[in-house]
Amino acid sequence: MRRGIVIKKIKKLVGILSVIMMLCLQVVVVSAAPTDTQENIISVEREYLENVDYIETVLAESPIALYGNGTKSGSKTSTYYSNRTALWYVKVTGSFAYTGNSVRCTSAYVDADSYTSFWKNTDCSSSRSGNIATARVTGTHFYGNTILETIDKSVSLSCSVDGSLY
Repeated sequence: MRRGIVIKKIKKLVGILSVIMMLCLQVVVVSAAPTDTQENIISVEREYLENVDYIETVLAESPIALYGNGTKSGSKTSTYYSNRTALWYVKVTGSFAYTGNSVRCTSAYVDADSYTSFWKNTDCSSSRSGNIATARVTGTHFYGNTILETIDKSVSLSCSVDGSLY
C-alpha cells in the first residue's frame, strides 16, 4: 500500500517538474528570438501581360545588417498571377558591400516554387555580377503531361554605392 502512495507522489513530482521545465524552455526560446526579422517592403510593382495575367514584383530590405556598416541584404520576388490567384514565384536574395564610392554583390540566392500542381518551375539559377544579384526560372504550365506554355522570368536586385536597393 505504501509503495502505491510513493509511486503516485513521484508521478506528481515528475509532472510538476515537467511543467516547470516546459515553462523555462519557452522563456529561453522567446528571449532568443530576434525582435524584428521581417523584411521591410520598399516597393510593389505590377507588370500586366497580354492575356490579363500579371506579375507582381516586391522589393524588400532586410532590417539586419549582415556584417555591420557598409552591408545591405534584401530580396526581390516576382509572383505570377492569373485571375488574381498566385500560381508561381521566383525570388532573388542578395547581399551587398558598399563604401560610398563602390559597391559589389557578395551573394545571390534563388528561391522558386509553384502554388499549384499545374505549374512547375524548372531551370532555376542565380548569379551575381558587379552590384547585381539575379535569379532566373522557367515557369511551365502543364495539363497532364502536355506543356501548354512556358514563361522565362528573371528578377534582378541591385544596390547603389550609398546602400540603396533597387
